[in-house]
Amino acid sequence: MNTLLVWNTRDPYLYLRTTDDGRLLVGGADSKYTSANYLQNSKEKKSKDLTKQLEALMPGIHFVEDISWAGVFGSTKDGLPYIGPHPDFKNALFVLGFGGNGITFSVQGRKIITDMLCEKPNDISYYYRFKR
Repeated sequence: MNTLLVWNTRDPYLYLRTTDDGRLLVGGADSKYTSANYLQNSKEKKSKDLTKQLEALMPGIHFVEDISWAGVFGSTKDGLPYIGPHPDFKNALFVLGFGGNGITFSVQGRKIITDMLCEKPNDISYYYRFKR
């Protein structure tokens, strides 16, 4: 199976990726969250806008929207995720990436948490600690 991952750097961004069953997932067009009504009312317009961006990027593609959804994204002050233990939850380890960071930093989070569980030092865990 061919795989594809595209993420541009515009604001709002556009991303594309193939799914395990060979379909194409198109996303992006994030905006400030204000209410559930806003999300629902803007979802249809954003779906159409994303399809137009896809068609401009890949002329001739035949894309049929199968499903659409909207979600809420958060972020930290420094844009980095929180990974590791939290002082208020003694028996838990967290990997809390937000938005695109959730995708990008999940690989590092997996390694950091694995090292913590194996009681191995990890050079980058310091940068993702809570209360930084």
